[in-house]
Amino acid sequence: MWEGKLVLGEIRYGQAKKSEMRTAILRSGYRYGLLDTSLDLLDSGLKGQIPIALAYVEENPGKPWFHFEDALNDENFNSWLANGTFETVDFKYAVKAGERLLSLVQSPFEYLRYPNGNTDFMNDLDGQDISQYAGENTRLSASGKAIEAEIDGFAHRTIYGTVSVYPIKTIKNIGKMHGRVEFDNAIEVEQDIRSESHVTSPSNLIVNGLIRSSYVKVGGNISCEFGFDNMQKFDMAKIFAGQSVYTISIFNYTVWAGLYVIVQNNIDRSNIQCMNSVVAPIITNSEIRVGSKLYARIIERNSQIYLGSGYVADPNLKNIKNYHSQHEKKLVDLYMALEEQQRELEFTKKKALGHLGKLNKVSRASISSDVLLNRFFINMREGLKKYQNALEQCQTTLNNFDDERKQLSFYETHTQNTKEPEIVVTGKISAGCVIHSPNQTLRLRESLEKVRITVIEENGTLSITPL
Repeated sequence: MWEGKLVLGEIRYGQAKKSEMRTAILRSGYRYGLLDTSLDLLDSGLKGQIPIALAYVEENPGKPWFHFEDALNDENFNSWLANGTFETVDFKYAVKAGERLLSLVQSPFEYLRYPNGNTDFMNDLDGQDISQYAGENTRLSASGKAIEAEIDGFAHRTIYGTVSVYPIKTIKNIGKMHGRVEFDNAIEVEQDIRSESHVTSPSNLIVNGLIRSSYVKVGGNISCEFGFDNMQKFDMAKIFAGQSVYTISIFNYTVWAGLYVIVQNNIDRSNIQCMNSVVAPIITNSEIRVGSKLYARIIERNSQIYLGSGYVADPNLKNIKNYHSQHEKKLVDLYMALEEQQRELEFTKKKALGHLGKLNKVSRASISSDVLLNRFFINMREGLKKYQNALEQCQTTLNNFDDERKQLSFYETHTQNTKEPEIVVTGKISAGCVIHSPNQTLRLRESLEKVRITVIEENGTLSITPL
C-alpha cells in the first residue's frame, strides 16, 4: 500500500518494452520497489492492472566515521578544482595500538521506503553490536561504540565497512623470479614490482618505484610513487585495490578500485573501474567506469566514460550474495528440522506420560514397564541433545547471516547511494569522446570546455551545464 492505494500499472493500448515502461515509471516519480516480474508480464502482453511497485522495509546501517581516512573530503576536492592539486593525500594510514578506527556518528535504524522515495522511520537499532566491522588485529572498544586497533600497523577498510590493521613488511623489489608472492601483511617495496610479477596482500601496498606489467591484488590501498606501466601490453597486467589507488600515472593497465583512483598526471590507454571517484588531470584513449564522480582537466582521443553506480560493482559481490542466499536457505532447512524434532519430542513425551498414567491404575510396576519407561527416557534424552545441537547450529548460521546482511546493507547504503554522479571537466573534453548513462549514450561531435555533466535521476539521461 502507498498512501492508501495500490500502485498498479497496465498497458491500455499498443505495446511497450520493459525498458520503456521502466523509464515511464521513473519519470512518474516511482523509483523504488519496482517489480521486475510484473514488468515482464506486461512486456509479454498481459492485459489488465497488476502491482508494479511496493513499499518495503530497509535497514540503514548508520553513519560510520573512519578516523584514519578523513583527508579526502569535499574541501580537498574543491582545492583540486581550484588549484589542480590536493593539499594532502595519504592512503598509507599508519595507526597505533589503541587508536580509534571507526565509530558510529549515527545509529542504525529501520525504515519503510515507499515507491516515490519517501520513508517512514520504524525502529531505532541503537543497541546493535558493531563488532561485525572489526577485522584483523582490531577490537571493539570498552564502551562498545567504536572499533580500535590492537597493534601498531597500517589500516584499511573494505567496501562492506570492515576495518583491519596489519603490520608492515619491507622488501627491496619483487620480480618474476619470486613466483606467486602471497603476503599476510602490509607491504612496502623499496624499488619496483617488475614485469610478470604476481602479488597479493590482504592489506596496503606501498611502492617507492614502478609497478611494471604485473598482476597485483590487495585488500586495502595502493600508493605507488612512479606509476603503473604496462609497456609490454601483457594481458595479465591488472591492478585490484579493495580501497583506493594513489599514483602519478597509469599506462595501458586495467585497474579496479573500491573507493578512489587519484592520479597526479595522466591515465593513458587504460581501463579504470572505480566505485566512488576518479581524479586525473589528463585522460587519453581510455575507458573509465566510475560510480560517483570524475574530475579531469582534459579528456581526449575517443575516451569512453560510463557514469553511475550501475556500471561498477565489486567483482566478488555476486559470490557474496550467492553465499548469503545459501545461508538463508540453510536457515529455512534448519528451522524446519527444529520443528520436526520438536514434534518428535512432544510425541515421545505424551507417550511416556500416557504410560505413567496407566501404571497409576495398577498395584505395581512390571519389569516390562520399567524397560519401556527407560526406553522413553533414553529417546527423549537423545532427542533433546540432538535438538540442542541443531539449535546451536541454527544460531551460528543466523549470526553469520545477520552479519552478512548488515555488511551488504552497508555496501548498498554507502557505495551505491552516493551523491549525484557527475563529470567535472575544468579544461576540455574532445570531440569523439563518448559518455554513457543508464538511458543515454552521448557521442560528442564537438569539443566542450569547462563543463559539468550529470545524470538526471528521474530518467537516467545526461545534463550538461557550464562550470
